Amino acid sequence: MQDRRAAILSELEADHGVTAVTMGWLRERYDPEWGRLSTSRAAEISRWLAKQEIAHLPSPLPSREVEEVVLYKPSSPVGVYINAARLEGPFEHRPAAAAFFLQDIAQRLTSAAQAEAELD
Repeated sequence: MQDRRAAILSELEADHGVTAVTMGWLRERYDPEWGRLSTSRAAEISRWLAKQEIAHLPSPLPSREVEEVVLYKPSSPVGVYINAARLEGPFEHRPAAAAFFLQDIAQRLTSAAQAEAELD
C-alpha cells in the first residue's frame, strides 16, 4: 500500500511541487481496494495528505472520481505563491505582506513579458 502512496509523492516531486490529478487517480494510489469514493474516504485521503505536508484544492476534497484536484507542497516555491494568494500559512494574518510578495512576482512577470516582446 505504501508503495502505491509513494507514487503520489513522486508525482508531486516530478511536477515541481504542484500537480493536478483526478480523484480516481488519487483513490487508486491511496487504496486500490476501495471500490468507490465517498465523502468519508475523501476526508481520509485529505488527512493522509496533510500528514505528508501536501495541501489540496479544492478543500474539502470532492468525492467524485472524475473531479480534478490540485495537490501542492506548501513549502515548495510554487506553494509559497499559492499560500500568499490564499492568505494561508505565513500570510494568514498578514494580507499586506502577501500583497507585497505577489506585487513583486507580478512586476517580475511583467518585466519578463516586456523583455520578450522587445526581442520579437
